[in-house]
Amino acid sequence: MIRPDARLVARIDLDRLAANWDALNTLSGQAECAAVIKANAYGHGVREIALTLVHAGCRMFFTAGYEEASELREILDPVLPDAIIAVFDGITGHDREAVLNRAIIPTINSLHDLGLFARWAGEAGTPLPAMLQLDTGMNRLGAGADELGRIVNSPDFGAADWRLVFSHLASADEPDNPQNPRQKTAFDAMRATLPGIAANTPASIAATGGIMLGEGFHYQVTRPGIGLYGLSPVPAFSDHLQPVISLHARVLQIRDANPGETVGYNATATLTRPSRLATIAGGYADGVRRHLSNKGHAFRNGLSAPIIGRVSMDTVVIDITDWPDNNLTPNNLSPGDYVELIHDGYDADAMAAQSGTIGYDILTGLGLRATPHYDGDIMNRIHF
Repeated sequence: MIRPDARLVARIDLDRLAANWDALNTLSGQAECAAVIKANAYGHGVREIALTLVHAGCRMFFTAGYEEASELREILDPVLPDAIIAVFDGITGHDREAVLNRAIIPTINSLHDLGLFARWAGEAGTPLPAMLQLDTGMNRLGAGADELGRIVNSPDFGAADWRLVFSHLASADEPDNPQNPRQKTAFDAMRATLPGIAANTPASIAATGGIMLGEGFHYQVTRPGIGLYGLSPVPAFSDHLQPVISLHARVLQIRDANPGETVGYNATATLTRPSRLATIAGGYADGVRRHLSNKGHAFRNGLSAPIIGRVSMDTVVIDITDWPDNNLTPNNLSPGDYVELIHDGYDADAMAAQSGTIGYDILTGLGLRATPHYDGDIMNRIHF
């Protein structure tokens, strides 16, 4: 049940989440389908998302940093104590406890990382699980070809029990971009230089977009992120996925206004007709981007109302003049009712397009003040 005092509600359909993982798992073919649940599971709530994914069959998880990974370990230990939890960030020197005591698998991005990691393996008296990230052309994280040579030739190389060798595609959302096969070729060439048992370590280069590039990019592990939450970086595959989140904003006040009056900060909107305006909860502090000023929309029962004036920190004004106004229609609107800012017909990608950004940015910014409300039959089968 939605909290009666909730001003902004993020409804999250866990059945759809499980279905999305199942679809991505199927698309991954013979590869193991992991799950990327960094940034509070892309704004959806890491606890509920992680437990749902375990129920769906996922056994391998990735986070950005060690704080996220440690939180995830606490969540999963009671239900899946052997869950594989790995971190992308590399090693900063402050991560010893997570690696040694919480079974978090670190990424080695550089010779510097390997040196720190080798000390911890020395303390443990045995090689420790680790992943190796290769930079195949993104220049973000990971070892390039020269750095990889230094890592492979280091006496510390044997300090790792290598569990995964991976890279990240920079242009997987553009299936025809020649950077995709260039990166795959570089990845294969770099892997070929790995000695001994490391040469047979499972490999991964595909996140959601990479999965959709086909079997040649799947290797042994895929790492979907955004696709779990129902957004596809490749429009042709959108039919495989279902949006997981919808955003509902409470109506705070309804007023009638006259032609010539202005709305919002800096008077960027001037009314040209007698108008009925609704002020709703949700502003840029809630992830409703200021770029939606005078061009975004809110929805109710299939009707659309434009955002008028500038998006404020906590509120948005919408123009409901054209909505039916009688007590016999479900579109009659009163303070305390909800309108939708994100729904199936206008998902986070659609909001992002109007905001000049990407769906990832919208989703990860929604969790600051919105009250989460979880739906789905799976709620009856999982103890949250």
